Amino acid sequence: MMIADISDEKIRALLEFAPDAIVLTDEAGKIVLVNLQTEALFGYPRQELLGIQVELLLPERLRSEHILQRQAYAAAPQPRAMGGANGKLLGLRKNGGEFPVEISLNQLAADGGALTMSTIRDVSLRVSAEEKSRALLKELEDFKAALDQHAIVATTDPHGRIVYANDQFCRLSKYSREELIGQDHRILNSGYHSKGFFRDLWTTIGGGRVWKGEIRNRAKDGSFYWVDATIVPLLGPDGKPIQYVAIRTEITARKRAEEDRESLIQELTKALNEVKTLSGLLPICAGCKKVRDDSGYWNQIEAYITQHSSATFSHSYCPECSVKYFGNIGLPRKKTDPGT
Repeated sequence: MMIADISDEKIRALLEFAPDAIVLTDEAGKIVLVNLQTEALFGYPRQELLGIQVELLLPERLRSEHILQRQAYAAAPQPRAMGGANGKLLGLRKNGGEFPVEISLNQLAADGGALTMSTIRDVSLRVSAEEKSRALLKELEDFKAALDQHAIVATTDPHGRIVYANDQFCRLSKYSREELIGQDHRILNSGYHSKGFFRDLWTTIGGGRVWKGEIRNRAKDGSFYWVDATIVPLLGPDGKPIQYVAIRTEITARKRAEEDRESLIQELTKALNEVKTLSGLLPICAGCKKVRDDSGYWNQIEAYITQHSSATFSHSYCPECSVKYFGNIGLPRKKTDPGT
């Protein structure tokens, strides 16, 4: 039965130039009619297709199962779809290439017995797109899992209400996920930052720009912790934020080390400012040689210098004092004129 045998010209044109391949088979599974798209899809000229078993258009490993499916359909002929983007049903081209197909079956009444019309569509592009989508989704899931292991992640709606909080967020904030969802980040406000700080943050992300900074938060138990935060706005088609993704890393230990270092620097600066050096006019008694300190007390000069400098002392007598207190004992005698 050829397409040309169909008397209605409109029906012939509809079948011949349909965008999908159309194959009619008899009750034995032999092909009795094909259209142009069937030739293009499978790579056979029409005369080679007519009279062959339809299973020859499938990979050999699928033919036995297809015969059983064809027989089951003949026993209960109801319109149905087969195959599809899941790739379970494959076509076989003349050159041996396999491709995924989607098939719709309908039974037609004919003078010589029932005919089965198979409408066949190549779904290679759809399958490829879905495979790429699944691969991308898997990659995103793996990335999210890796990110969740390292970072504190939260997603909020445009109004700042939390719609997602990962385990790290719950662990650090000490709030359960149920307690966080639906709240905004004011639940973590430590009171450390000014209103201007948060106003600048919201102006930045509300304008579709990424904000980065350090924030001190308050956990549920009242303890404080620091995070290094990056907040990324996700924009809709109109360019306005539809969600905000906050990715944060805890830096509490580093901030405490910085605070300790700053405290130490302040202590050292204070100590250095208290160090005094000897300069200017020193009031010394002309008689006892004591020195008057800043409080008005008179101190031995050794004590004063020790207190106000890093000098230490050793005591001995100068030559004049040695003569004064001990005479010429131990002193070298002066040379005299040999003529005297």
